[in-house]
Amino acid sequence: MSIAIIGCGVMGSALATHLALRHRVFLYDHNSHKREQLAQKIKAAPCSTMQGAVVQAQICFLCVKPKDLPLVAKELETTSLKGKILVSILAGTSLTTLHGYFPEAQLVRSMPNLGLIYEQGVQGLVGGPNLSSSSKELVERVMMGMGLNLWLSEEKIEALTALSGSGIAFILVMIEALIDGGVDLDFEPQVAQEIVLQTLKGALSLLEKSGKGCKELILQIASPGGTTVAGLKVMEEGSVHSGIVKTLRACHDKALIMNKGIQGHGKEN
Repeated sequence: MSIAIIGCGVMGSALATHLALRHRVFLYDHNSHKREQLAQKIKAAPCSTMQGAVVQAQICFLCVKPKDLPLVAKELETTSLKGKILVSILAGTSLTTLHGYFPEAQLVRSMPNLGLIYEQGVQGLVGGPNLSSSSKELVERVMMGMGLNLWLSEEKIEALTALSGSGIAFILVMIEALIDGGVDLDFEPQVAQEIVLQTLKGALSLLEKSGKGCKELILQIASPGGTTVAGLKVMEEGSVHSGIVKTLRACHDKALIMNKGIQGHGKEN
């Protein structure tokens, strides 16, 4: 299958790297060095124009920054998108806004996270009203092997942005804190990281395979008056739990604000 990637930033490059394993990928980025370098690395075809990438593809992934959407639409205004599938990973950019810019395309809104590069990602997908069932199946086939794929209502996509799209960064902050704590306890940084990563794998295995929830497992680990309880008390005093919930809410609210801002400048207005 032929696929165009518009924008070779972190997420665009991750998608291109995965998709190039099974498909013919055409790359466009305004930075010619970036697109040429990535194309050579993954054996894709670099394109000197955005139109050149799009016209050759059945599916186009739009991986630019939301603020660059009007410029992309301007560059593609003379390119027919009729019948083409356009998958947008732009945060806070609704299907209504996308339709205003690309009325002929079959639209899919997606929110992936970076785990897809190692086939452990989460991709939320929202189909536009004109997405045919055969095109939906085509998107599903292309997304296979990236991790967990979920078709959602658009009302849920901003929540997924917070929980998974940005959530992977929040989890890394927590892992970093555990590693730093290990260093503070006189482990070498590399040893601390090895211990933390294996501990994390163990925690995930317990949650996935034991059939028990987080609270039940915590109680199983935390003996009354023991070391775990002492640590949990400090976490409670530091509002770690509620702080994480508030972090996700702030991320979600920012995505909603971005969406309103982009709608305010869209063609449909």
